[in-house]
Amino acid sequence: MNIQADENEFSVEKPLRKEAGKCQYTLDLQSFLPYRMYRLAAQMAQAGNKLSFLLQETGVPIGEREWRVISVLGSYGGLTNGHVADVLKTDAATVTRAVKVLKKLGFVDTRNSKRDRRKQLIYLTEEGAAFHDVITPRRIETGDLIESCFSYEEKEQLHHLLNKLDRHLEHMENEQEDEWE
Repeated sequence: MNIQADENEFSVEKPLRKEAGKCQYTLDLQSFLPYRMYRLAAQMAQAGNKLSFLLQETGVPIGEREWRVISVLGSYGGLTNGHVADVLKTDAATVTRAVKVLKKLGFVDTRNSKRDRRKQLIYLTEEGAAFHDVITPRRIETGDLIESCFSYEEKEQLHHLLNKLDRHLEHMENEQEDEWE
């Protein structure tokens, strides 16, 4: 914005308004699977027992990032940082930050590998397992509420299709990472 003095008065010049852009391509968001999945994930996160409220109710100062690590360890047992990151489809640094918080709270602990001292096994402590068991039943309840619109057969078909999509995406990811000639 330019301000000009005009006989002891100030006037402000308005910037020129730009023309509206016209897109060459259109995307039907209702049939674009990545958008639909993103939107459904966001809607499911807000359905039933909202995770943010459940965590807040406990009075324990953790966020959803830390809960996801607890949830994975509760489901799979002890894992390395890399394995947790792979399961969550996130980066190792995010897991490291969550583990640091959880370790301070006494919810997780680590053990070093005898073969490779750089590798650590992350596992839930008694306190971490107890916290997991406070939140998990209400998360299961939320999952049941979300799935209640489907018949048994529809749920089976949905999980079959999601597994197929997961395998396909893994294949695509491996194809992109192929470093061999």
